[in-house]
Amino acid sequence: MKILICFLLVMGSLSNTILSQTLVEPNQNFEWETFSFLFPEPVVVKIESTVQKKLTVYPAKRDGFFMVIRILPWSEPITDKNLWGGSVFQKGISPKQFQKTITNQTFQIYQADQVRNQNALRNQVWIRMDEKPYLWIWLQWKTDRKDLTDFFESNLFLSL
Repeated sequence: MKILICFLLVMGSLSNTILSQTLVEPNQNFEWETFSFLFPEPVVVKIESTVQKKLTVYPAKRDGFFMVIRILPWSEPITDKNLWGGSVFQKGISPKQFQKTITNQTFQIYQADQVRNQNALRNQVWIRMDEKPYLWIWLQWKTDRKDLTDFFESNLFLSL
């Protein structure tokens, strides 16, 4: 099963085409598919065509975070949720998982810190599999940016 997930992610990255690129201002609702997101600062949002529907978000002015948002392509979720934690984080520090319910939507959240290129990073993967379409959100931000920690861990990016 882990091989299948990796295969889907690799195939998606090999066949992606940028369909549009948009500058989004802070605290402006950004609508994509049936979802709405907010961002803590100006961002560039890329809508990509892949095997999966994919949205990539980068800061427009300064380094500090990025997001990848996907709609999962299968009709039934993978029931072994433990698979997700190991498939996302490489050499994660203090990995943990927990559930969070936000306006009647339940997310399974995997979190781990990581050191990459001398940067201390926080990684979170949010997976909503209690209703269709199934949603996968990967957040990564520099832990020295306390404003980002407050924004993402308070789930302000989801304007549900």
